[in-house]
Amino acid sequence: MKNLNKRIAVVGATGAVGRVFLELLENNFSGKKDLHLLASKKSEGKLISCGDQQFEVKDLSTFDFSLVDIAFFSAGAEISGEFAPKALSQGCTVIDNSSKFRREEDIPLIIPEVNGDVLKQINDPIIISNPNCSTAQLLVALKPIHDLFEITRVDVVTFQAVSGSGQNAIDELINQTKQSLNNESTKNEVYGAQIAFNVIPAGNLEENDYTDEEMKISHETKKILDEKINISATTVRVPVVYGHSIAAHVKTNKKINLPNLHRAFETQTGLEKYSEKDFLSPNPLEHAEGKDPVSVGRIRADLWEDDRVNIWIVADNLRKGAALNSLQIMERIMEK
Repeated sequence: MKNLNKRIAVVGATGAVGRVFLELLENNFSGKKDLHLLASKKSEGKLISCGDQQFEVKDLSTFDFSLVDIAFFSAGAEISGEFAPKALSQGCTVIDNSSKFRREEDIPLIIPEVNGDVLKQINDPIIISNPNCSTAQLLVALKPIHDLFEITRVDVVTFQAVSGSGQNAIDELINQTKQSLNNESTKNEVYGAQIAFNVIPAGNLEENDYTDEEMKISHETKKILDEKINISATTVRVPVVYGHSIAAHVKTNKKINLPNLHRAFETQTGLEKYSEKDFLSPNPLEHAEGKDPVSVGRIRADLWEDDRVNIWIVADNLRKGAALNSLQIMERIMEK
């Protein structure tokens, strides 16, 4: 992370993503005046550390956004819908991690390694949207394939960690695991079914029988990478705390050249390639949790067609899927 010379607010500073923001921001501030941590009224006055300093949480509802240059929002779509326009009206650029603005045509949806050049064409202040966590890691891996062979269709299955649902989901997995091992009854509060020792659909069902998580991947891929790409997703929640995994089957217009693809993966910014011979890598526990890069492995030519390839992708959903991607957006803005 580069040295920062911006005044920054973190909305949702007490949440799971907020804590990762602060971890990534450590040692980048010269004084407390540069960083403002915002949350609901009930968290006002709470002290949170960032680097060797402590910051007092402020009430979001009364905060004056003219005091900061950039605000990171990670407190859900409802909060973003209410307070992001307020921040913008007070001259503050908003980088929003919720789903609130992703499908709005006039609001950029950005993965810096994929379509970061879009930011060169915009003027501050503005609202910029951060993609869904699964979309972010998927498209970092798909970009080299698309650049070389022109993707026409992608079929994906995601294996999503519970941290994508917030701290309450992490607590629920831990508590249910303990209860199950002790032969005690479990409580399902975050999800409709037990998540410990189980696999369940991720997201909320929509009218077309796909979940909102599945439709986010489809809509966001088209907006960020290429409108012509057809993509179908099945998203599932797994009993993993940190790190999403994705199995992707990719069809292209051109014949896949695996040596060329391997070289492209190796040079793609933000992507770490593992050898196809390294069967156990990448996995979320060893190669995603607490790490910045998106990892790709299990790179296999299709068994039947020469214009298809199968890949396996893992990444820390709270980093590249949220906090890190937002901070990389800010860096791009600062480079203008």
